[in-house]
Amino acid sequence: MTTIRRFRTRPRRNRLAAFGAAALLTAVAACSSSPSQTAPPSSPFPASVAGAPTAGAATTAPRGAPPAAYDWPDGGQAALLVDGQAVPVSSGETKPTPTASVAKVMTAYVFLKTKPLAPGASGPTFTISAEEANRYGERARRFESLTPVTAGERFTQRRALEALMVVSANNIAHEIARWVAGGDAAFVARMNSTARELGMTATTYTDPSGFDRTTVSTAVDQVKLFTAAMRDPAFAEIAGVRTYTAPGNRTQPNGNTLLGKDGVIAGKTGFTTPAGANLVFAAEREIDGVQRRVVGAVMAQHTGNTAAAAIEASDELIRSVGEE
Repeated sequence: MTTIRRFRTRPRRNRLAAFGAAALLTAVAACSSSPSQTAPPSSPFPASVAGAPTAGAATTAPRGAPPAAYDWPDGGQAALLVDGQAVPVSSGETKPTPTASVAKVMTAYVFLKTKPLAPGASGPTFTISAEEANRYGERARRFESLTPVTAGERFTQRRALEALMVVSANNIAHEIARWVAGGDAAFVARMNSTARELGMTATTYTDPSGFDRTTVSTAVDQVKLFTAAMRDPAFAEIAGVRTYTAPGNRTQPNGNTLLGKDGVIAGKTGFTTPAGANLVFAAEREIDGVQRRVVGAVMAQHTGNTAAAAIEASDELIRSVGEE
């Protein structure tokens, strides 16, 4: 899906005022105490920070710009995790919201956990089922994101993952569920089990593609997932691919137009009418003279009918974190 870039006209925040607000929030936090929360044993985030993000507020970052100085979106929700932080900082609502195709990050993560893939390798080959090939017309009428398939067509693991992450092909998400677990129900159970392992307590998956409005999550949870996924070199490689090439040299661009800009190295877009525009991303930014990885998520941006609003909001947020 090609994304058209749009620009907002809202005024920039006053940075000095933002820094002052952050200092006040930090001082208030220092005068109060809250019980330390314990993260699940397999969570990639240590339980070393007291408290948790609350609606409309950001937690305090240990280094770099104070969270209040970040250029958060005006609406929806967003979260950031700078390398070295214990937990993401966040802004906006924290209630679960439909993920749209951002759910495919978990689909790819479970696929790679089940069948590890070396960087640059093609991996094993799978076959498209007649059932899924026959559903192409039905899915197209529902305006799902798809890639053309035929019964018996062979997909390497790498090609399947690129179709999933670059083209956002819902039909490939369902085939991955069949290849890995025999079907959607068993695969979705694995998605939810993996979410619990990662400490994603506000996330529920009901399908492998994110087309269902009942597949919901939060920006904070999606940052946790994307951080874990980016530790897999094959995932990081595929999440940064800018063009998908199908047989016959048919190419389709990645809808994430931020790739290669402002230090962005990987990401996944999502859009449905219930979800609005969503984006998860990873970028390399220089903060206090040190190159650091920043993982973020912007969700529930209800402007337009593509992922453009989330891409624009993410661009502004990234630019407010250090320098490229």
